[in-house]
Amino acid sequence: MSAPLLALLTIPDIKTGANEHPFIAVMPYSRFTVLAFFNEHGDLRLLRTLQHRGQRRPSNLRHAVATTATALEMRSPEIFVMPLAGEPDSQMASDLKVVFETSNIHEVDWSKTPFHVAETPGVTPELAVAADLKRETDSPLASSHTFSTLRSENWSSQDFLPIPAAEADIFPSRGEMKLLRVAKYARFGLIGVTLLSIAWVALGLLNIVRKPEWTFNQPEADAIASRLVTLGSKRQTMAHWDNLLEDRSKGWASMELLARLFPDKSGFLVKGFSHTAKPETIPGQSQAGFVKEWRISGMAREEALERLADLNTRDGISSAFTEVARVTGNQSYRTDLPSRSVVVNVKTLEHGAYKPMPPEEMVAADETTYPFMFDLTITQRFEAADPMALNVAKAP
Repeated sequence: MSAPLLALLTIPDIKTGANEHPFIAVMPYSRFTVLAFFNEHGDLRLLRTLQHRGQRRPSNLRHAVATTATALEMRSPEIFVMPLAGEPDSQMASDLKVVFETSNIHEVDWSKTPFHVAETPGVTPELAVAADLKRETDSPLASSHTFSTLRSENWSSQDFLPIPAAEADIFPSRGEMKLLRVAKYARFGLIGVTLLSIAWVALGLLNIVRKPEWTFNQPEADAIASRLVTLGSKRQTMAHWDNLLEDRSKGWASMELLARLFPDKSGFLVKGFSHTAKPETIPGQSQAGFVKEWRISGMAREEALERLADLNTRDGISSAFTEVARVTGNQSYRTDLPSRSVVVNVKTLEHGAYKPMPPEEMVAADETTYPFMFDLTITQRFEAADPMALNVAKAP
C-alpha cells in the first residue's frame, strides 16, 4: 500500500470545517516529506516530495512550498503539518510561518484524532486507515471529488510492489506482445520484399541479355581497340600542335597594349616600338618557358611623367596588362598566375632640342615641344609550369 495516499484519507477528519480557502498538507517522514496542495473545493492540485538528504527536514522546504503555492495561485492557504514518522519537528511550523505570515498553520496532534489507538502502541495513522478503508465521515471535505475517488476506487490500497522476477519471466511483457503483433504483419512485408527483389533481379538479367555486349564479338572488339589506339595518337598530335599555335604573342594584341599604355593626347610621342619573344629551353624537359619583351622609345611632356612613374611600378604595369587581357581576351596578358612575372624599366632623359612655347602653339608631331625623352622596356617571363608553356617534345 501507499502510506502517503492512506495519510491523505485522514484529512477530512482533521479539517472538519467548511471549505473556504485552499490548503496545504505537509506530511514529513524520516527521509522525505510529502506536499499535497488542495484548492478551495478540496480537490488535489499537486502532489510532490522533497528529499531530506540526511537532515530532519528538507533544507528547501520553505522555498519549495512558497514557489509551488505561488505557481498554483494560492493566497494565504491553510497549512496542516502532519508528522508521520518519529517525533514531530517543532521548527517546521515556524519555518513555514516565515513565508506564510497570514496563513493559519496547524500542527496535527494524532492523539486527538480518531486514528490514535492508545491500546496498541506502534500503530500509525496510515495503518489505522488501512484497517478500516470503508469508514465514513460527515466532514464536508469527504464529499469532494478527490477524497471520494480515493476512497471509492481504492487508490491507496492497490499493490505498489513490483512483480517478482520469477513471475514476470513467465508472462510476456507489453513490449513483447506488441513485438509479436508487429511480427505478424512483418511476415507479410518480408514476403512482399522478397517477391519484389526476385522481380527486380529478373528484370536486371533481362536488361543485361538485351544489351549488345551480351552478343560479344572478338574480331569486332579487336578492330574497335585498334581504331581507339589510332584516334588516341591523332588526338595527341592535335594537342601538340594546338599548344604550339596558341595565342602567345599576336601583333594586334601588342598594338592594343601600346594604345593602352600611351592614350591619345596624354603628352607622349612614341618614336620606336619593338616586340620580341623567344623560348627558354632546358635540356631534358618537354615543356619550355619563354620571354616576351617590349621596347618603346619616344618623347614626353611634363604632364606625362606621372604616367611613366606609374608604369614603372609592378602594380601599374600589371593593371595595364590586365586591362589588355580583359579587352582582347588574350590570356597571355594575365598577371595573376604564379608562373608569370612582369618587370618594367623606364629611363628618362632631357631633350636637348626642346624649345619652350605656349601650350596653344604646340603641335603633337613637333619633337621640339617635348622636354623629355624616354626608353621603356617591359619583360614578361613565362615559366615551364605555366599553362601556355611551349611543348618542345617531338610531335607524336
